Amino acid sequence: MPEDLQTLKEVEEGVYDAVCVVEYDRLGRGDLGEQDRIKKAFQKSNTLIITPDKIYDLNDDLDDTYADFKGFFARQEYKMITKRLRQGKKIGARRGQWTNGIPPFSYVYQSYKDKYNPKGIVIHDERYVIYRSMIEEALKGIPPQKIAENLNKKGILTVKSKYWSGVTVQRLLIDEAHLGKIISNKTQGDGHKQKRPNAKALKVLPKSEWVVVENCHEPTKTQEEHDRIIQLIGNRKLIGTKARHQTYAFSGLIKCAECGHSHTYYMKRDEVFMKPCWYIDPIGEKCRNEGIRVSFIEKMVLEEIKKYKVDFIANETEAEDDTLNSINEMITECEVNLQRQKRALEVVNDAYEYGDYSRSEWLRRKKKWEEEIHHTSNTLYELKKKAKSTAKITNADRQKMLDAFLKTLLRQPIMRLAMISTELLLKA
Repeated sequence: MPEDLQTLKEVEEGVYDAVCVVEYDRLGRGDLGEQDRIKKAFQKSNTLIITPDKIYDLNDDLDDTYADFKGFFARQEYKMITKRLRQGKKIGARRGQWTNGIPPFSYVYQSYKDKYNPKGIVIHDERYVIYRSMIEEALKGIPPQKIAENLNKKGILTVKSKYWSGVTVQRLLIDEAHLGKIISNKTQGDGHKQKRPNAKALKVLPKSEWVVVENCHEPTKTQEEHDRIIQLIGNRKLIGTKARHQTYAFSGLIKCAECGHSHTYYMKRDEVFMKPCWYIDPIGEKCRNEGIRVSFIEKMVLEEIKKYKVDFIANETEAEDDTLNSINEMITECEVNLQRQKRALEVVNDAYEYGDYSRSEWLRRKKKWEEEIHHTSNTLYELKKKAKSTAKITNADRQKMLDAFLKTLLRQPIMRLAMISTELLLKA
């Protein structure tokens, strides 16, 4: 605590003759290094420690020895308390109880008006309306940063009366607690910026090791909405920054057939034109690819979409089966690799116990296989998720989505074509 550090600094400076505490172990339950610093501060400044049952002078050998015993048992007690707290959090999570601290936005702990969920969380009605507006805007393809700006412009602030940020909005959009789940055992170690010297580094565990409990509280979004938002956010990483801004409909999408570089665009008399290719090769020759009206490109794109509707969807059952079979083959391969990697880790641990490896060599090999297991576990999780979503989409679903796309396109200005096309590809 900052107050404790300030008091210790004042003790080191000799400000006090004595410090009063309820118990000696209240001075600190840190590691031996921290306890040693506290002792030296009191010894050098000749400051006494006063408790209800004893006065400690750490320059006296008997008091010093007695203080060492008290510090040792205090530290053991602290370790036991923290261990029980961690175990209690895991057990509570498996029972469907909220043990993850402050509930995410749109929820409050236990009760709100006539709602009550013992040791759980319930929906806050006013915050729920705001959260649903985030979900609806995200499903339209609006990026998290823009959603945050829209909320700030409306004067809608966070629970702590601060402005929204794109990072905060994105975390809320992808948070699985809003699906009615409680997820624990996601990480190990300490992720704080200021941590104890002996604290373990933060380690993200594979998704296969997470403890996920379903139906713990009322959800604020559906699984389909969640998967769709994850897809949209993931797809944005594959599109150039200028294209995300939707400067022009085909920004970042059309490459020169001669040299492979991206075309640029300009507006003239309310019509968009694609500029001639700008590329000049190393010997100074300019690419000869000319520009064109974007309306011609749009017509070609629409014709291809119609062909997709007539030909591709009608004959896609076999292709879809091939895709699903390919995913299942990759899942099988990943499962085999995962078992092989786990066996390799066991062999490394056994070899170390038999004395075949030095500690440094064992740690190196152990870290290598743990990273392999972590990567394969996450890949397997994503493949299973992809197989599940692929199996859900039928040709009839694709037909409905394509019909909706074409109807929407007729109502949208040309500047929206790129975003709508991206959504179609994600759904298909």
